[in-house]
Amino acid sequence: MTITKMGAGRTAPKETAWRVYDNGGSKGLVLDVDTSAAGFSDTPLYFTSLGGNVGHWATTGATSIYLPTKKGFRVYVRWANGQALTPEYANLHHWHINWYGIEL
Repeated sequence: MTITKMGAGRTAPKETAWRVYDNGGSKGLVLDVDTSAAGFSDTPLYFTSLGGNVGHWATTGATSIYLPTKKGFRVYVRWANGQALTPEYANLHHWHINWYGIEL
């Protein structure tokens, strides 16, 4: 395989556009990540992590990629114990998505 393009970025700590989702009573966060600035010509392989200052170690979902395209993808993040999570909490603690894309 030949790598044709690579790109990386992150959402803005304290200003990430987290939204609430309710998955049958387990309220978590959903985020659509815009990767268009990388200029991919095809959908790359995306790799992600959740960054922040407090508590993000106790979550699940940030490395599971949904709806990948050449312009972005979606992630769902929730507390591993199922407690409710809010965008305000995530941004207060500087939560953000780090991403890396490899176009083959």
